This record gives sequence, structure tokens and C-alpha cells, in this order.
Amino acid sequence: MTPTNLFKYALLATLVIKLALAAVLPMSGDEAYFIVWGNHPDAGYYDHPPMVGWFLHLLLYLGSAEVIMRLPAILLATLIAWGIYRLLRPYDEDRAALVALLFLISPLNILNVLITTDTPLILFAFLSAVALFRALQNNSPAWYGLSGALLGMAFLSKYFAVLLGLAYLAYFLFSARIGAGSKRRTWGFIVLYASAVPFVLVNMYWNYTHCWDNILFNLYNRHEGDQWSPGKVAMFWGAQLYLMTPPVIYYLFRRRAELVQKLAGSPLVMFGYLFALPMAVFALLSLKKVIGLHWVLAFYPFLYVLLFVWLSREELVKSLKFMAWFSAAHLAVVIAIAALPMETWKQHRLYEGIVFMLEPEKIVEQIRPYEQQQFLLTTDSYSSSAIISYHYRKNFFVFGDGSRHARQDDIITDFRQYDGRNILILKKSVPDLMQYVPYFQSVESKQIAVRGATFYFVLGYGFDYATYRDTVLQTIKDKYYRIPEFLPHAPCYFCEKYFPEESR
Repeated sequence: MTPTNLFKYALLATLVIKLALAAVLPMSGDEAYFIVWGNHPDAGYYDHPPMVGWFLHLLLYLGSAEVIMRLPAILLATLIAWGIYRLLRPYDEDRAALVALLFLISPLNILNVLITTDTPLILFAFLSAVALFRALQNNSPAWYGLSGALLGMAFLSKYFAVLLGLAYLAYFLFSARIGAGSKRRTWGFIVLYASAVPFVLVNMYWNYTHCWDNILFNLYNRHEGDQWSPGKVAMFWGAQLYLMTPPVIYYLFRRRAELVQKLAGSPLVMFGYLFALPMAVFALLSLKKVIGLHWVLAFYPFLYVLLFVWLSREELVKSLKFMAWFSAAHLAVVIAIAALPMETWKQHRLYEGIVFMLEPEKIVEQIRPYEQQQFLLTTDSYSSSAIISYHYRKNFFVFGDGSRHARQDDIITDFRQYDGRNILILKKSVPDLMQYVPYFQSVESKQIAVRGATFYFVLGYGFDYATYRDTVLQTIKDKYYRIPEFLPHAPCYFCEKYFPEESR
């Protein structure tokens, strides 16, 4: 079988595997939280720019089943693998198919069927880079403009797109050629960046009118307390070893003396900048930050393009054989874990959380009678609220301080409307009722058992909004809505809702 035919069969096989995984894996807290975004379409969200929310909002018209919600993640690797193949095919069809296949069957590309903000970022970053490559080949303003628009859409997916824009700039500055085409290329890059500006302005305007939420979250709130640690550096490089796989690293090390020379003489040299610059930035950040495995994924398709330049056909085939066994081992582990009885994890400290994800319908059944008694439905965490909202098909808001992550509920919920109402608070741990006494006329606790896990309902009668405002909401305002003086802003929605006398 030719490499091209093998690649085409693998496209179908991996798609079937991913559809099956998407159908059986339970909805995670992060995924359910992003579906909350999809139910409330906006030009931005508390944690990130809006693209994944837009994707999910459109998919919700088709239904809310797990497979439908996960379609972008299911199709992502298939689309990019096909794009890698089409990009490289003019240079050597067999090796193009081998590189695309190597990308397609890597463990993360087979197993990752979950909804994340990285999915649209990876897609639009890759498409933007391909459009720029075409623009450079054809000196086409239209392709430059398309590349910029796709860069803007990547920016509306996640702020890591800034690194792609910087890599474009580095390529422009350090690979300039003096000649008749240089002026046209300069204007092309101007068109590229100008085409991205409208998308950036959408994000800036939303932040200006929403307390600079996702700017402050990504630049300040989530980084409080970060300190230098050699362990973080080791984790970063360990993750790269895992993602690149040992055979690829071995071959690259063996060819280290010729890597730069081979790339410099290749028409694909641009992709070296697109991979190296972001990875260098992440390596520097790893001195203080834990770099999540998913942070770098938007730039890894460019590495596979570079492997086409650096590795021989024989080396690609050997790397492919390792990757096939490597991914098969991952699938075997997932299947084995899924086959275990849930009670296997009963002694684990996270057992309640496991049951909460795998058996939400049984919890929902216990909650419905309280809704019929006019109780408002809440939990004490954003993840729990998102998961139970997804399965209940009705919004659970968050009662209490919550965490610094995932505070979209601050925008959606208005506690002023709940004054005097009865509220049910679902908890996975034993509640301290004294924490709730100040906010209700009376409180009581009930517990339910599901598959050996115990969950608790705090039932609060007669919610005291004024006390809640002066304590919990005041603390939230002081902690999460401190807008730096140098940032101009419209009236902050949180202060306008709860502290209008301070928002003037």
C-alpha cells in the first residue's frame, strides 16, 4: 500500500475512533463551562476571547449531545493532517503522506476529543500560516489579507495567537531579501496585520465595556504567586519530549549539524520561525510558570512541516511505527480504565467528583423535587455548576466566592433578583452550615448517596441579599474587579449591578 493510500485510510479510521471516544467520555467541567458560553453568545467571556463560545452556539442549533458539542475537536486533527499533506504534496507526495500520517496518529490527536479554547486557536493558526505561505509564493494581497483575517480569528480564540503574529514579524525582519519583490512583500505584511486589526478591536471593545475581564485574568489574576522553580522547567521539557517522541528527538539530534542549513535552503523556512519563536517564549516562561501541555499545541503542526525538511523517508517510516504503538498503548490504557467498575476508585479522594461526572442524572433526579418547591438551584463551584447545568438543561449559578478561574457566572447571574428566595446549594463535601447562616433566615442540610458517594444539599430559606452583597460580593469586587487606573473603561457591570454608588 502506498503512503498516500495508507494516510487516506487512516483519516477514516482515526475519525471513527474519535467519534466513539466522544460518544462515551463524560462531559468534563471545562467543557460544560464552555457550553455555558455557547448558551450566552457574546463578543467576549470572562476568561478568554469568544471563538469557542461562537462555535458551540452554532452547534447548539443541531443539539447538545456530547458528540455534537465535540465536533470541532473531533475534526481538528483530520483537517490539519489533510492540510499538511496538501501543503507538502508538491514537493514529495510519499513523504508528505508520511508526515501527515505521523501527525494524525499521535496520541493527543487521537485522544483529544474534548472541547477546549485551543481547538479554534490551532485551526485558525494553521490556516493563517498556510495562507501566508501561499501569499509569499504568489505575492498575492488577497492571500496576505486572508492570512491576517485568520490570525485575527486565532486571536479571538486565545491570546497565544500573539506569538504567531510575532513569529510572522520575526520572519519578515530576518529573512528579508533585497530585490524587486521586497517592496511588494512589505506591503503584503502591512495588509496582513491591517486585516487582523478589526478582530483585535472587537476584543478590546468588549474588554473596555466589561471591566477588562479577560485581559486582567490572563495577565494578572491567574499569575498571582508564580515563582521560579526548576521543577517547572523540567515539566516543560518533559512535555516536549512526550510530544515530539523519542525517535524524532533522536533523529533530530543525530542531524543537528545540518538542521539550520537544510531549513535555510528550503521554501518551508518560514515554518521554522513559526515553531521556534513561540517555543522559545514558552521555555522562558517555564522559569516561573507551569506551561500546560495544551499551551504549545497550536505551534506543533509547524514542527511536522519541518520534519518533512529534516527527516528522510526511512526515518519517517521508523518514527511512524513507534507512533502507531505509542498511540495504541494510550488507547489501551483508556479502554482499560473505562472498563473498570466505578467503585474501583471508591477510596480515592476524588471519588465524589468521578461519580458527579459519570452519574449526574441520578443527582438530577434528587434535585427536581426542590425545584418544584421553588428553590433556586446553585452549587459552590463553577465546574460543578457547569456540569450539572449541562445535564439538568437549566442554569445552576454559583453561591459564594468561587475561584479566580471561570467567573463567567458573575456576568450571567444577578443576586438582586433572589432577595427573599429559597436557595438549594449542591455540595460534594460536608457543609459547615455556619458559613450559610448569615445569608438566610434559616438553613438546613440534607444528604444523598449515589454509587457510594455522598452529596449534600444546603437548603437556605429567605435569602438576605443585603448581607450577601456587603460580604461575599464586596470581597469578589475587591479581589477580581480592581481595574488599574491607567486603563480607561466604561462603567464596570459588576459594580453597576451591586455597587452603583461606587461605579459613578
